[in-house]
Amino acid sequence: MESFEHLCKVALEAERFVVTGNIKFFVRRKTRKAAYVEHQAHGYEIDLVGARGNQIVLAEVKSHFGSRGVSRQDFRALADESKTTHFERFKLLNEPELRREVSILACERFGYNYGQLKWRLYVGKFANGHENAIRALLSKMDPPVEVISLREIVDVLVELSEKKTYVDDPVVMTVKALAVAGRLK
Repeated sequence: MESFEHLCKVALEAERFVVTGNIKFFVRRKTRKAAYVEHQAHGYEIDLVGARGNQIVLAEVKSHFGSRGVSRQDFRALADESKTTHFERFKLLNEPELRREVSILACERFGYNYGQLKWRLYVGKFANGHENAIRALLSKMDPPVEVISLREIVDVLVELSEKKTYVDDPVVMTVKALAVAGRLK
């Protein structure tokens, strides 16, 4: 599990989800063969899966700290296709039928019904001025995709670090240490 995924995992666990990472779901898809019909199974990875009682969350995690950030160019419905696009990086969010198939497979694997499933996109950094358009687009998808920003993740981590109950996690301990050292405002 990548480091930013771990931050998101801790935030999801704070909501009382049991969380696992990097699960592949194999979906049969038609190939591009023109001469005959052929199908292949492709594995599509979900970064985090959270489960509790009557709810399951499938989460895509994109830090993008070393780039300009998650942008309109990542989403088919928002992109200016005369410029460079990154649809492949967001395949599960750009292809409704694929997202639906993965959703059904996740529900079957973990014993949930489709109405109990939620999708999330955790974002470390948005391209300047793109966040609202991305949130609006993803909220209209079926099922809707809830967007969780870095600020929201950090708010949860700081809140966790302020509790007196011991949480055995390096992320929470790091935030506690920064607070005690006077490095947090």
